[in-house]
Amino acid sequence: MSLIRIVNWILTRKCNLDCEYCAIVKNYPSMPTGYPKMDHYIKNEMSTEVVINALKAFKKQNPNVFHIFYGGEPLLRKDLPEIINFCNENEIYYTIISNNTPEIQPLIKRLFQETDYVEGFTSSVDPVFHHTGYAGEDRIRKSVEGMKRLKEIQARGDVKDVVAEITVMNENQHLLYELVSDLSEYEIFSDITFVDISKSPYYDFSNVTGTNQLVRPSWSLADTFSKMMMDDSLYIHMKDILLPRMFDTLPSNFDCRLEHGVHNVTVDADGTMRLCLRIRGTLTPHIHVSELFTKEYETLVTKDFYDLMCQDKRRHCKLCNHSCLMMSQYIDEHEDGEDDLVHLDKREG
Repeated sequence: MSLIRIVNWILTRKCNLDCEYCAIVKNYPSMPTGYPKMDHYIKNEMSTEVVINALKAFKKQNPNVFHIFYGGEPLLRKDLPEIINFCNENEIYYTIISNNTPEIQPLIKRLFQETDYVEGFTSSVDPVFHHTGYAGEDRIRKSVEGMKRLKEIQARGDVKDVVAEITVMNENQHLLYELVSDLSEYEIFSDITFVDISKSPYYDFSNVTGTNQLVRPSWSLADTFSKMMMDDSLYIHMKDILLPRMFDTLPSNFDCRLEHGVHNVTVDADGTMRLCLRIRGTLTPHIHVSELFTKEYETLVTKDFYDLMCQDKRRHCKLCNHSCLMMSQYIDEHEDGEDDLVHLDKREG
């Protein structure tokens, strides 16, 4: 039986930024008729109780499940310290993905003050921030601030596992090795991903539709990957596992095979289930997170969820390059990969 290895939480659709590529925090012109507007998610944001009860259920299904707290901007939830304290008290693995911009710093400070510790903290640091000509854009500002503040967090020792999420684009792939090297000097792990596109209106996490920024396999990229894999001084998340898989499925041809085993799930801001992080789906959201597992066997997802998820995948999935799904699929096939997923050596150090 497949276990859920990773849970993606869209804790809120609220955000202090308006990045051009992000669709999850705004209404977009081609939004399918059945997709709720943004005000629905603001008015119906799941309660603390819903989140904590679901965390308990996921822990029961798989004691080593890993949670990724996304937004929007998750720090905008006032109850985030309470959620994090619950995770810490119950040995639940997690990371918080924040834009880490100046406006969010008071909320980060409050988080550190109201929790004994924070297990994992992740911010976007993309190679494009080296292009100073784009300095006014939110996506660049987010990366510049993310780099600066991740280094500060690491230096203070506020977080056990500090991670930079790097999204590589065609225009900046040549800067990848330089950025990873810089982060590694501060013992900050790089979680490398590649820009993906919205292949239909049902892909609602990103609104990037043009293919010009997709990264395609090339000799230069192969050389960069080879250098990174051979360089033991670099802190790269699951590099020996993920880099070859990423290269083989570029630019966007990865099949998660969720229909063969539910190893990865996503909870939306209103508490409903999504097909995946990239795609809401039209049927899967009929299931609330509180209804995910059977009452008779609390470690099994319900047949209703599985059937609706499979139907959504057949209808709406046109593949992707989401590295999170690659991680959970690999761990479902090789359970010894769980320690690498959570950087257990750092968290226990």
